[in-house]
Amino acid sequence: MLNIAIYCGSTFGNEKIYEEKAKEIIRFLSTKDISIVYGGSKSGLMGTISYEAINLNMHVQGVITHNLANKEIENKTISKLYKVDNIRDRKQKMEELADAFIALPGGYGTLEEISEVFTSIQIGIHTKPCALYNLNGYYDKLIEFLQSCVNNGFIKQLHLDALIVSDDIEDIYKQILRYKAPKNKWEIS
Repeated sequence: MLNIAIYCGSTFGNEKIYEEKAKEIIRFLSTKDISIVYGGSKSGLMGTISYEAINLNMHVQGVITHNLANKEIENKTISKLYKVDNIRDRKQKMEELADAFIALPGGYGTLEEISEVFTSIQIGIHTKPCALYNLNGYYDKLIEFLQSCVNNGFIKQLHLDALIVSDDIEDIYKQILRYKAPKNKWEIS
């Protein structure tokens, strides 16, 4: 079984399509041998993916801080809920549990989480695939910024190319299955 961490918003965003596509993603993943790892909340898109996955009899693991359990409102219906002391512990536990990572649309937290796991590939901490679900070009400006980082010599092109970017969950899934991590930045001459 492949454990996929999904990072996404604790709100729904301004467009109904975000919630609709979150459900569509889970429906697709439910046809594969996949379990879900996520932030443990029943709020926003996090709630959408967890409830949809549970309704489709998927195994769902959530990781939430004690502090956020009341604010984001923990989802007690999932398969396993881990409560941790702080956000750093939350990210570490999710990274430990997951074999791959997908960022759906979200805000600061989503961006920070996917950036940290992607940085871990660049510096050789892990070799797990990371993907941006680029619904309606949501991540276009981020990709443009990262390309600017490459152009200015702060990121290697092969590390940017290792980030899976697509608006098609089937394509993301196929790329995850055939993923080969690049050499870390110190292995490159």
